[in-house]
Amino acid sequence: MSASSGSLIRPGLTTPVASQLAEIKLRLRKKVPLLAGKDVRRERIPYYEAISSELYERGYTDGAFLVLDLIEFEDRNVWPTSEPAVERRRLRNSRKLLDYLLSSLARAQQYKSEGQYERETEELYGVARKFERDAEKRWLARQFYLIALERSGDVPSPVRPKLQAKLRYYYAKLLLQLKKAVQAMQQLEDAEKALTLAHSKGYPVRQTLQENRAERLEVAINTVLFEVQRQMAKDCRRSPLWMQGQYVRGAHQAALKTQKASLMAESFIEYGDFLATEAHDYPGALTLYKTATQQAELDGSKPDLLCKARIALAFTYHRLRDPAKCEELLQLVDRLTLSEPLTLCRASYLFTAASIELEEQAKPEEEAPERTKLAASKQGPLAKLHQSANIYRHFRQQDKMMEAVCLEGLTRAAPPFGAFVKLMSTAISTSDAALYRMIDWFDEARPPTPSPAGGQ
Repeated sequence: MSASSGSLIRPGLTTPVASQLAEIKLRLRKKVPLLAGKDVRRERIPYYEAISSELYERGYTDGAFLVLDLIEFEDRNVWPTSEPAVERRRLRNSRKLLDYLLSSLARAQQYKSEGQYERETEELYGVARKFERDAEKRWLARQFYLIALERSGDVPSPVRPKLQAKLRYYYAKLLLQLKKAVQAMQQLEDAEKALTLAHSKGYPVRQTLQENRAERLEVAINTVLFEVQRQMAKDCRRSPLWMQGQYVRGAHQAALKTQKASLMAESFIEYGDFLATEAHDYPGALTLYKTATQQAELDGSKPDLLCKARIALAFTYHRLRDPAKCEELLQLVDRLTLSEPLTLCRASYLFTAASIELEEQAKPEEEAPERTKLAASKQGPLAKLHQSANIYRHFRQQDKMMEAVCLEGLTRAAPPFGAFVKLMSTAISTSDAALYRMIDWFDEARPPTPSPAGGQ
């Protein structure tokens, strides 16, 4: 058995093996009893054997042993099934892909023997891209990305960094499909380092994506890196603050490198949210929100983003006790969102404005009735909270909807709860008459009981 059969990090294609066809067939025959017991492999093993034998007979020994390694890897990692329809589809797909694999491995090894390492790596990369289109073959695509990255080490220096950056970018996108965000982030960071190295040495690096010729590779790398790190920041909100901050700052740096106005606006907002919510650094958050507003205005294609930045800016002015600027921004957002009442921007404005109004209306206890009357008015915070909850419910934003509903409920419950606390303390410490008054209060506050079905 070759040294590479235990791990496809350095597979057979990269490790020359001198052997005989008889030995290859012997290895295959030893594997067949083990694999044939699982229905998913029953028909595919002879096909693997035919390809492996043909590769060997053409002189492509490394390719032949790679196919053997793939059989072994598939046995360990691909879930078997006994459904005939699934089996037929898998076999049909496997034959098409394995025919392609046969010719590609032969070309790759030929390029290697001729010293054309860039073409060899590109061929292997092409195999990876081909296999990743099939969800059942992504395990195989991942192995070919690793093979291509390993082989790229022999590519001459002026071309190698750019080629490795491209490989790592597409490999990272595959890892994200496989739900491996941490590994994807590492690949993207390494891809960026490769481009930085190429820049520093004066190597040619201007390269665009295959599927989007208008976007440069370094911009695409940082765009995906921003998305990955911002998601990881959200996923680790219950982790230590320094960890979340690390991902927030990483996402922000990636966004800046893209030079995309909308992306930078989003990043400035999220970085500002982190400073305001977690660090209570309102002056720092204010600066970030101002920059976010400028970037959103510069982009012009995302009014929702500009609305979000202005609302965040208004709330921060409120925290910094600058009511004039806060009110000015809220009125601006109100005017801009009034014509489209069923939008998330409108909901966000209503909730924020209501929250600020409730804080500003917090007055001494003796003025509670007046405060309650003001809050319940048609333009008051309770009406705003009710409207925002309805909009969030329409867009199925359950967390935001619950936040608005709960704040509305707490606001409505505050006056009667205060009365209840007074009655409770009086009833416990004084007379039976006070206790009866509290019971009467409960009867008045209790919602009516619905009539039984069919009853009067």
